[in-house]
Amino acid sequence: MKRPPFDDPGAFRRRWSHLSPHALRAESLRDPLLFAADHLPVEDRREGAVVIVAEMRDAPAPVVIVIPDGPPAPEEEACLGVLATAIAQLDAAANEAYSCADDYCDCCDDPDFPEEGVSAVRRIGVVPHRLGSPAINDIDRRWMRALGLVSVALGIDTMGVLTRTRSGALVHVPESAAA
Repeated sequence: MKRPPFDDPGAFRRRWSHLSPHALRAESLRDPLLFAADHLPVEDRREGAVVIVAEMRDAPAPVVIVIPDGPPAPEEEACLGVLATAIAQLDAAANEAYSCADDYCDCCDDPDFPEEGVSAVRRIGVVPHRLGSPAINDIDRRWMRALGLVSVALGIDTMGVLTRTRSGALVHVPESAAA
């Protein structure tokens, strides 16, 4: 049986199969990008697929957004657009959860009520899927630069970029690669 593209079942088994449910949860929270990369269904893994992982204010676990038909070789502007759209959608959903049903509510007195102009996203990371070698390339750098720009502009911490290649390799992209 031929191994599907963007998969490494041996590495998956080594990382996750021996863990108890409690240990699995702990590891998923310790490295949410790796967890998301390994647990994305194989049928959603293809060139251009993007997984955005976001830790939200008051959420017990990260939120995962899967874009199975993302740009295969995006320019930096496209990466910025994908990230900005995802953050805007997450903020809208979070703010809707705190919306006041009437003019007489006291939700604005709630200390957890979101401040105007402050993102509900606390930390964000990206798992792009691309062709090519497991060496850091221009696509990886573009995603890292876009992540850094969004982070600075919105005051959001980053988890980083973890690229999955067609061979199934995972490439940790350091912040220094964005320079």
